[in-house]
Amino acid sequence: MTELAFIQKFYGALAGLVLAFWGLGQATLLALRAPRVEDRWLGWALTTTLGLGLFIVLVQALAVAGQLHRPALFGLLILGWGLAAWRLWRAWCERERLLPGRTRPPRTWHALDLVALWAVLMALAPTLVAPLAPPLQWDELMYHLPHAKQWAESGQLTVNGWLRFPWFPYNYDLLYACALLLKGDVLAHLLHALAGWLVAVMVYRVGLRHGGRLTASLATVTWLVLGGSLYGSAYIDLGIALFLSASATALWLWGQDRRRVSWLLVAAFILGLAVGSKYQALIYLPFFGAVLLWQERRPSVWLRTAAVFLLPCLYWYVRNAVLTGDPFSPLGGRLFGFHDWNEWDLNAQLNDLKGVANWPPKILWPALLSLLMPALWRDRVWRGLLLLSAYATAVWWATSHYDRYLLPAFPLLALLSARVISAGLARLWQACPRVVIEPRWVGQQLGLLLALGGVGLLGQYGWTASEKALRQVAFTPEQREVILTRALPAYPLVQRLHQPPGRRIYQFALENLTYYAPNPIWGEIFGPWRNHDRMLLGAKGLAERLRAEGFDTLLIRNDVLGMFKPDADFDQYFRSIGQAPGAEAFDLLPP
Repeated sequence: MTELAFIQKFYGALAGLVLAFWGLGQATLLALRAPRVEDRWLGWALTTTLGLGLFIVLVQALAVAGQLHRPALFGLLILGWGLAAWRLWRAWCERERLLPGRTRPPRTWHALDLVALWAVLMALAPTLVAPLAPPLQWDELMYHLPHAKQWAESGQLTVNGWLRFPWFPYNYDLLYACALLLKGDVLAHLLHALAGWLVAVMVYRVGLRHGGRLTASLATVTWLVLGGSLYGSAYIDLGIALFLSASATALWLWGQDRRRVSWLLVAAFILGLAVGSKYQALIYLPFFGAVLLWQERRPSVWLRTAAVFLLPCLYWYVRNAVLTGDPFSPLGGRLFGFHDWNEWDLNAQLNDLKGVANWPPKILWPALLSLLMPALWRDRVWRGLLLLSAYATAVWWATSHYDRYLLPAFPLLALLSARVISAGLARLWQACPRVVIEPRWVGQQLGLLLALGGVGLLGQYGWTASEKALRQVAFTPEQREVILTRALPAYPLVQRLHQPPGRRIYQFALENLTYYAPNPIWGEIFGPWRNHDRMLLGAKGLAERLRAEGFDTLLIRNDVLGMFKPDADFDQYFRSIGQAPGAEAFDLLPP
């Protein structure tokens, strides 16, 4: 019963949020008089994404005004639920008026339909379990959740200079602040996973309509598997992938009838959400602008498009420009001047990217062959996918070359890769000797057996991955403490630092404990609290520097501690107050 109550608590909260998002999105599409999407599931995913974005903008306004509190959030949710109820009532009334007393004809399922559905469910299963784990991954503990925690506790959009990347745009992270106010950090995981699931719906429906069942299933499974551990994190990569996929889909819908600009405005707004969530999303702006310039020249349309694009992202860049002189702080330092970072910090960040440079997963490599398929170039949908994928990959290759920064384009590449693989399998099947696949029913059974073999392998993956993810889920506070101590050996030590309250702590090389440590906690690789400025001071110099900066406690990783502890006078300046595997904490002694 404890496990069921835990799952019901968080998935119930997520369902309530999704309903509110859908209600906000539906009301907006009705106000824009957007043409209805023929594919019901694709329309649902786009509507929910639009509503999620509107919710973010409203939360951003609350946070800027210093009103980010539970009552205000519940007010937004009640608004969304009311709009959803009104829309559902209208839909029911219209259906009864047009089709009184009629029921839908029963759907017949082919065996391969069931095989494809089972394959997708096996890939989906681990992603349903992974978000239920407590936060354990580096970036979410270092800055994503700590920033959200500060906003939730203060009720306003503070700039937290003691954390990494205090000036980044943080649209999607605002959802995590809401999660912390409503239910806790597990809900933040679920909101990140929601983006991945919405992308999966879009990938499947687009693949099914324009490539067939095999293409849809392969692409969806590829996307879900490649997401991997991100479903159990409060990162923003899945959110950027959602915004890019939804913006591209809305832009394509606008292309069906360019006289009505409603879907163009939706596409621009959602792209603005991406640009307001991560600087890297700016790379997609030239492609969007080129498509718009090719299709539309009216100044009034451009003005409206620019306005809705800027709505969700303008605040972050104006704030940065006003307070730091760099709208892209800290990445624009060489052009606009440095603020809290310096030349060393920027070079270190770029060198770090060079150190992790790699290539996308090999399952996406078949997408390269799609460039050589004339049939795809002749199809408008696939041609758009090819062009956007080629643009995204080329820019990525020329800039970061780090596969996680290409993840927003993974859904597009997965569709292209699946299309190439399905076309290749069709060619192989046609090349089989007739004696193998004739009569027709023999070929059908052989195809079904091959499909079942592939699903069996995927089922093994789904079971193993789900079981592994389940071991990280904490259904009780006691289990959470055990899991956190096992994954973060220094966790008990930072919990001890909460008492007495009011410590001013400097940490050395333990950024992944920031979320669980007393906040604020200073000490970083980049910025004014950078570790390397204090690395070579010796025990006496370090103590004097920290004391002058107002610190009374030092939390340090053991290998870094080895640079100071051999000093003969170390014990004159530091007194140990606790140890943990890999780390130790000290009080700074008076002069």
